[in-house]
Amino acid sequence: MNSIYPLLAFIVILSISCTSEKTPTINYLEKDVSPDYYEMTYEIGNWEHPPYKDSFESLGNHRVVIEVPEEAPLVQVVIPWRRRDSNPDEKEVVIVDAQSNEIVSKKFVQDNNNEYGSILFAPNPGSRVYHIYYYPHQSTGSYYPKLNYKAPDKDAEQAWFAKSGISDEVALPQAKVIEAQSIDEFNSFFPMEVIASKEEVDIFTGKYSKAFYLFPEYRERPIKMQDYLPVHWVKSAQEINGLTDNISRGEYFTFQVGVFSPDQNLNNIKIDFSDFKGSGTISREQINSFNTEGTDLNGKAFTKRIDVETGKIQPLWFGVQIPEGAEPGSYLGQVIVQPEGLPTDTIFINLHVTENVITNYGDDSPENMSRLRWLNSTIGTAKDVIIKPFESVTISGKKLHILGRDITLNKYGFPEKISSYFTQEMTRLQNDAEQVLAQPITFEVLNSTGQPEEWNESSYEVNQDYSTEANWRSVNSSDSFIMNVTGALEYDGMLDYKIALIAKEDATVADIKLTIPMENEAAQYILGLGFKGGKREDNIAWRWDIKKHQEGAWLGTVNKGLQYVLRDNNYERPLNTNFYQNKPLNLPPSWFNEGKGGINITTGSGYVNVENYSGSREFQKGDTLNFNIRFLITPFKLLDSKTHFSTRFVHKYVPIDSVIKWNGTIVNVHHANEINPYINYPFYNVEQQKAYIDEAHSKGVKVKLYNTIRELSYKTHELFAFKSLGDEILNDGEGGGHSWLQEHFKGNYHSAWHATSVNDAAILNKGNSRWTNYYIEGINWLAMNQEMDGLYLDDIAFSRTTVKRIASVLSEHRDEYVIDLHSANQFNNRDGFTNSAFLYMEHFPYVSRLWFGEYFEYDLSPDYWLTEVAGIPFGLYGEMLEKGGHPYRGLVYGMTTRVYGPFNPKAIWQLFDEFDIANSEMLGYWVDRSPIKTDHPKIKSTIYQHPDKVMISIGSWSDKNEIVALQIDWDLLGIDRETAEMFSPNIQGLQDYKTYKINEPVLVPKDMGLILILQK
Repeated sequence: MNSIYPLLAFIVILSISCTSEKTPTINYLEKDVSPDYYEMTYEIGNWEHPPYKDSFESLGNHRVVIEVPEEAPLVQVVIPWRRRDSNPDEKEVVIVDAQSNEIVSKKFVQDNNNEYGSILFAPNPGSRVYHIYYYPHQSTGSYYPKLNYKAPDKDAEQAWFAKSGISDEVALPQAKVIEAQSIDEFNSFFPMEVIASKEEVDIFTGKYSKAFYLFPEYRERPIKMQDYLPVHWVKSAQEINGLTDNISRGEYFTFQVGVFSPDQNLNNIKIDFSDFKGSGTISREQINSFNTEGTDLNGKAFTKRIDVETGKIQPLWFGVQIPEGAEPGSYLGQVIVQPEGLPTDTIFINLHVTENVITNYGDDSPENMSRLRWLNSTIGTAKDVIIKPFESVTISGKKLHILGRDITLNKYGFPEKISSYFTQEMTRLQNDAEQVLAQPITFEVLNSTGQPEEWNESSYEVNQDYSTEANWRSVNSSDSFIMNVTGALEYDGMLDYKIALIAKEDATVADIKLTIPMENEAAQYILGLGFKGGKREDNIAWRWDIKKHQEGAWLGTVNKGLQYVLRDNNYERPLNTNFYQNKPLNLPPSWFNEGKGGINITTGSGYVNVENYSGSREFQKGDTLNFNIRFLITPFKLLDSKTHFSTRFVHKYVPIDSVIKWNGTIVNVHHANEINPYINYPFYNVEQQKAYIDEAHSKGVKVKLYNTIRELSYKTHELFAFKSLGDEILNDGEGGGHSWLQEHFKGNYHSAWHATSVNDAAILNKGNSRWTNYYIEGINWLAMNQEMDGLYLDDIAFSRTTVKRIASVLSEHRDEYVIDLHSANQFNNRDGFTNSAFLYMEHFPYVSRLWFGEYFEYDLSPDYWLTEVAGIPFGLYGEMLEKGGHPYRGLVYGMTTRVYGPFNPKAIWQLFDEFDIANSEMLGYWVDRSPIKTDHPKIKSTIYQHPDKVMISIGSWSDKNEIVALQIDWDLLGIDRETAEMFSPNIQGLQDYKTYKINEPVLVPKDMGLILILQK
């Protein structure tokens, strides 16, 4: 709040029991800040924001209103602006005549520092009110703005000053400072960013001489500065050591304490609490210290060390759970703070618990910060939950079974066989398994002579604590090493190995390698290692390169395959989507081995040999190396054609009646609109949001919201609480970007997306942090309170476990939910030349549909489409985006575009309904038993078959018109050719109606295609 309200001060003296024998005096912080602390008032100016779509210049977000004396040719104004920015003297000051809106050019800035500015200028005749802007800037605008503050023209100012005849000995008339203004309330500095002067801090610390100081603060006023004390902390008549507030029963109450020392570093700060006592007792066990402890995204408790540099402020955030059954009345508790080697200090918290009982802990009002408790949530981590359509892991000796796949383990715990029961159609399972491996997977340690270590293996059992997973551990010993193999299989097809190699003595090895021999048929295609999706080359030699987000490969075909990645204990998920180079892959010391490691893929001897080697190295006795491998066995699940072809996305926030008019069944509500304005924080305008969802449901339409992890809106209520956690949740970076970020966040952040239509700026956040817990709780809140039907994920910056948790939470609220995954093509330098399909494959088991869009190269080969775009080898359907996609090639893979921008596939959707495609059987060109194929290698056909009719979707990858013969197996098709007819249906904007003679070639236009109906 910017306006200063009348002082409502009170000082309550309470006697309590504490650690000392003296009864302490408690001075409570004012709930409303006293106007006596400030030389001017702080208000909202409400002038116009500049346009943000294109490059622009702005006078800035802050100004001071002054009034000059009448008929004064020259005046001086001294402005106590108490600003927090670095190097204010390097920023221009612009004086604007409030009457004419003209800039005053005759000025000289005598002094411009953080505490005040002294300015001389020549007013315009007859004008008395002026606006002094002190953050003018120029920005590139657009979605990733680069913004610079204008520098003063000191030479021009000095030249004017020299000509003005002003003498330092002559006192000029003084302009009156009326008030400070911000462009809107969100940009205001008041009160938490109005700094105390050095003199005020010195007086305060001199009066209350201590090794360190604690400043309590209310949750409504997040501590924002870490390099200046707010003036209201040091100008009180007393040293403040307490907070008091009114709280509802059942509420999760949060508050802050700022820690500061002017003279020394504070190390390893410890926090302790007392019980809250009064009308009853609230146990200290109900208190959380977010900065010093928490629960990570895997549900494990952790502690954090807190150090504070000299002269810096460290905000500490705390939460107290008020029991619903608490007796109304006052409760007094203590927060005890002790830096290492220093005495303790205490903050007192007096809570007045009312009769009122609040719902949802107060989470429905995020501005009250009760949702900070979400940071430590374990929601969605239950081990015994299986997401549809998956089934339990079953075990028979060393053979493990999951949906459509078997894994048989050898004596060391490595896969001896991997079998697939998926058919080429990908819509059913078969009785006879097809093999992925040609031979067992081996892990070998080659001694200095190149001979493999001989292992004495110990027996092991496959254990199962939950139906969702199985695990095992083998211990193997040779003369020189111990090899501990820990393996786990989860129900979705994730097979994880952690191999610890421990030296029993000093040793030299020529190599350590993992060999994966694959059946030729099971390794037709490749993703990863710098290859765009497509046919695998016969011989591949690859080496580690930190500039590239490459750590393994997927080798497979439509109904069987294997992805693997090579990691070490130092693995952290890199950034993605334009930001990989800012936080690239941690190269695994075990596999990388200072550049000696790599991967060779060779073809011969009837199989494909994948050799992952690490090269020679020296071991000292006791050395341990961690060779971690994570496999994904593909496909994950069956294609659901009926659901896919009955589901039509409208990717626009439009009236529900428009969705229905376009034949849509699901509407994706992106961010930057009325009901979801701010990126990845869909908790504004929730009443309008709920009304929209309710209307959609009443008309048979589902609603999904844009909400993901990677970047976070600057409108996030808890943003400064997250900043207090250092780089735990928010990525460190060079700052810059949008003006609000530079003026209020200052530094140590990484600027990200800027939604120009709503002026929403974002910063990068981490998907491997406690924010994940908050994020999943937010999804639960949206599903429960707003009744949303799923999520639209715009790229993914978190782990597969997180998506599994999301699916688990949504499944509790919805019989059916939809998670569609959008990605821009990441095969570029900014993203480390990774494939979107490879990068996100670990999430595919829990995703409903793919929308791989911007910059995808729809002119590339059918093999690229099959592996990189369509999702079919993984049990998913996809959709097209880039320039509306290619309707003919897309339909070969069951893909259309969706309603977005100017694109609308309504005409094709209408054909789908007329043909009843949802109840047909899709047989792609990759299916051997498909009864209709073409005779041209660059012309592919997929059919959609009913007993009495078939739709033939033909896509051309040829750069010229082709006369193509359809090779039809009539017996297999089940239609009598003598009575059959064939025609191209009219599809508005795509093709006209035309009849064709049976068994005569058809003309397929270059780079286009043809859709035919063949029927009895």
